[in-house]
Amino acid sequence: MLELQLTSGESESFFHLTVTGQLESAHFPMGPDGGGLFCRYDIVAGPDWELVSGLRSAVTQSARTESDYRTVVFNMPVEFTMKSTNPHGWPQIVFSLYGANIWNVETNRGYARVHCPLSGTGSERTIRAPLFIPKYSNLCSAAMSWLSGVNPELRDPKILADGSKHKGLACETYGELVVRLQAISRGSSRMALDWGQTAVDDR
Repeated sequence: MLELQLTSGESESFFHLTVTGQLESAHFPMGPDGGGLFCRYDIVAGPDWELVSGLRSAVTQSARTESDYRTVVFNMPVEFTMKSTNPHGWPQIVFSLYGANIWNVETNRGYARVHCPLSGTGSERTIRAPLFIPKYSNLCSAAMSWLSGVNPELRDPKILADGSKHKGLACETYGELVVRLQAISRGSSRMALDWGQTAVDDR
């Protein structure tokens, strides 16, 4: 059982959330549109959340399809602990996928985001997050994108965690990321927080 200890002098008004798992793979029904794929993830949370341990962002190795032409395996571990005074702004993970086009130019291959699961019994949850690619609304720009094989990119992919900031974004979906995550909280019962699931003993 994973247990978190409060540091000396730390207020008990905080609760901790530990998320572990891995970015398992990317799956494309007709194979990936490009080669040498790699993925970056960014953790996004509300202003009351603070990263205690782990990486806020990381990048996988470059990977290609093998026996199954539809699947690219990353098996990148994801592990971090955050603390907060309230559950508002629950952590999300934003994924940015990149790869080379036919001209061997690196370009965006899609974005995805997932909410970290609520804490519970510690069982792992498999999430299949759709990958979507932004598209130009201007026909001339769209034609140039098709000819060059370079897709438009978001200046800051983390805006995907806030629905009010990407309203009206034109995009298309192709493929999905397979992510396995589990979450364990500590200190939530002292704050009268109930996730509706069995939580870790707070004694």
